[in-house]
Amino acid sequence: MILYHYRSIESALTEIENCTFHFAALDELNDPIEGYVRLFWKGDKAAWEGLFRNYVCSLSQAIDLWLLHGNEDILHHKSLITDIHRFDNVPLGEILEDIGDHFLMDGGIQKLASFYGDNHLKAWEEELRLIFHSIHNKAFALCIQKKLERGGISEEMGNVLQKVFSKEFPFPFEKMEAELQDEAQRSQIAKNLETVIEDSVELYYIQIGFRDEGFLYGRRGDRKDADTEARLRRNWMAVAADFPRIYVNELKEIIYPASYVVCFSRKNDDSAMWGNYADHHRGVCLIYKTEDSNKMVLRGRHRIPMSVRPIKYEGELIECNFFETLGCLPRKQIVSWLTGTEGISSVYDAYSPDDEWRERYWNVYAAKTYRKLKAWKHEEEYRVALTDTFYEYSELEGRNLKYDPKILRGVIFGISTSEYDKKRIMEKLRIHMEELADFKFSQAEYDGEAQKIIVREKKAWKLK
Repeated sequence: MILYHYRSIESALTEIENCTFHFAALDELNDPIEGYVRLFWKGDKAAWEGLFRNYVCSLSQAIDLWLLHGNEDILHHKSLITDIHRFDNVPLGEILEDIGDHFLMDGGIQKLASFYGDNHLKAWEEELRLIFHSIHNKAFALCIQKKLERGGISEEMGNVLQKVFSKEFPFPFEKMEAELQDEAQRSQIAKNLETVIEDSVELYYIQIGFRDEGFLYGRRGDRKDADTEARLRRNWMAVAADFPRIYVNELKEIIYPASYVVCFSRKNDDSAMWGNYADHHRGVCLIYKTEDSNKMVLRGRHRIPMSVRPIKYEGELIECNFFETLGCLPRKQIVSWLTGTEGISSVYDAYSPDDEWRERYWNVYAAKTYRKLKAWKHEEEYRVALTDTFYEYSELEGRNLKYDPKILRGVIFGISTSEYDKKRIMEKLRIHMEELADFKFSQAEYDGEAQKIIVREKKAWKLK
């Protein structure tokens, strides 16, 4: 099968010289909803208790990370504790158990767990964030209390924080109970309330940013300024105010291992792709040929035969129950997530028989990785994907895998590729001249009569 890889000149030079494909994370791609799965939370009381236990323990860890001057990336992506029992053999395990047990003894937490668990209610993402906003101050005050008891923070700081977080944000039980059977209406109530909270907090941050730009996330040079007093204050707010949103985002990250992809197309004459991926027609389109079985053999730490699979362009959303989608965790950790004050949740039955739930789990993973909205259908995309089950590809450099130069069969220069850049491409190709026996040069041109891009082979051009 012939595949086309649209590239800017600089990317193409690296790809040709090193014979490597860079596997991109889904959030590096051009579609911000790439790999989107719409999660909901629906379980019995025990499942909700397990979730609330994890929330307060993860919040405790987030506070510790801030005290250790954790940066933005750490606070947003390393706060959630996937396995709260991994600390059982060290003093921290006793602390987390104490915090979790005390939190679940609280009457308000029990009322929430019963409300959603006993009524078998489905909570979407916005509603879950509202739930966590309603319990956040209670959880924060408890964490501070336990750190005070064990000397983890100064008495002066602890007393101030306990006073600040003594006020609770009431959960709107009356409104929710009135719409108990109307899931859409209940979800809309939660979404409206959550939007007010999120918008108010964000506006508060922007107002501070007018006085001190260094406070804001996303400003240029934020890596250099990561340890300024203003940034430390912003990171504190990530723990003190943003944690419900951060935690829900982390929940979405843990249900499936990360995937990284290389994207190809079956088309070489699409003007939009030349514009988007080949530097406004100033780049090139590299031509590759797969094996008959539509596989590519790539090399990282070891040799990997990888399938080249087509993207399916389907409009329907992928929906999953979080409590039933913990398949990338060992069974011991799944049990931990689904254990409440009176034992294991009935949701655990969804993980049997073993082969059936694993098939469901990986079918959704494939849909996440190999499916896009119909708006992208014109690209006729094919992908090679890495599944990072054992976290061996989390570092950027580790996601550059080598290909056999023999599969590189040609290059198409863009309409606006300069003479200088064509020479640079040829210089890199000549490094692998012996392996590129059937290599062809082509030129993209605009056909004014047909009003479309055509590709013409440059038959006089040879590497040798």
